[in-house]
Order: sequence, then structure tokens, then C-alpha cells
Amino acid sequence: MRFPPSGKQGNLSALFAVKCVSFTFFFGTLIFCGFYTGSFMISYVTSSLNTIHPTLIPGIKDQEKCQSTGRVWRNDKCWNYQHNPTF
Repeated sequence: MRFPPSGKQGNLSALFAVKCVSFTFFFGTLIFCGFYTGSFMISYVTSSLNTIHPTLIPGIKDQEKCQSTGRVWRNDKCWNYQHNPTF
């Protein structure tokens, strides 16, 4: 014949269950936030790599020469709009 567990053993198993649930929730939240932050950073980096940035071409000082090479003449300077940050 088995005897029912005493009150102390019941409290220990309840405390253990609360700790397990708390640790699981904490680490689950930590992992979720890590993945969310990582995906945000990856999307930010890939979007910035696809953005075109104007580049000043210092060697060309003539509007005709600038436009004949497919660049833009603006404010008496030759600009190239074909470069991304990896240039």
C-alpha cells in the first residue's frame, strides 16, 4: 500500500515545475528576440546594399564630357549614380 506524498514533497515538485516553466519562458523569449533582431539586421543590411548612392567624379570638369560618359552634371560637378556602398 502506498502512502500519499507529504505536503513538503508536493511543494518541492510544484516549485520545480514553476522553475522549469520560468526558465523555458525566459530562454524562449531570449531566442525569439535574438531571431527577431537578427532578421531585422539582415533586412537592413540587404536593403542598404541595394540603395544607389551618388558619387562625385573629380577628374571630369566639363559638362559635355560628363554627359557623354552617361553621368549627370549638377552644380558644376559630374555625378555618377551607379554605385552602391560596396563600391
